[in-house]
Amino acid sequence: MPTPRSSSTAAVQDPNPSERISTLVPAADLIVYGTVESVGPEITDLDQDAFPAQVATVRVSEVMKGEAPETITVTKPEDTYYALVGEANDSYDAKHEGIFVLKAAGEGYELFGYVGLHDDSGAQRAFARVLAGQSEDIPGASRAQLAEWVDEAEIIVFASVKGDPDDVTLRTPRVGFSSSATLTPIEVVKGEMPEPMKVVQGPQPETPGGTWGFPVGDGQTGVFFIDTSSGTPTVINTTEPSQINRRQIPLGG
Repeated sequence: MPTPRSSSTAAVQDPNPSERISTLVPAADLIVYGTVESVGPEITDLDQDAFPAQVATVRVSEVMKGEAPETITVTKPEDTYYALVGEANDSYDAKHEGIFVLKAAGEGYELFGYVGLHDDSGAQRAFARVLAGQSEDIPGASRAQLAEWVDEAEIIVFASVKGDPDDVTLRTPRVGFSSSATLTPIEVVKGEMPEPMKVVQGPQPETPGGTWGFPVGDGQTGVFFIDTSSGTPTVINTTEPSQINRRQIPLGG
């Protein structure tokens, strides 16, 4: 999958087109986790449809595919949808840290694919699975698994979630994930939950990159199966709560 190079802005009007990580991994010459230490030319106007080409010095903290020294030179072609920057900000138009997918280019490297620099938790977990020879996608919960959780859980709730920022287990450039959280009920499917409840995450299966965690950021919802028998309310899902359709929960046998 080549990096878009059209002189038009068509390629940047959809800032995140569909792009399978399982396709990117075998085609890339180098995949690293790194941080931009310097970049030029500096982009000061982020309110534009396309950004000029830039050259960055990237500090490598982990090599995921290939071989690389501690620092590498990375080119961001023109007409991709983001600008590399040397510090974090909240704009999706500017990235500075994450997984760099690269093609060899002279003495350095060039970002590869539509995204090039992947900086969200879902992508990091998918890269870990593909690099370990497993499927990019984690299968959803089967009806039999949902039925088992229904039997084990005293409470089933569709709720908003706020992860505990003091209990973070995975931190990405844009969001952290915790193993404990506060759930605020939106719709109680089973049992009683009249007010927000503090919960912890139950044991998770061994999966490259991990499975899921409670997002520390706001605005996340999902279906949570809660076991209260131990005295500490424990979410027993081993599937991402946001991926569970509450209408498919097999209640009543």
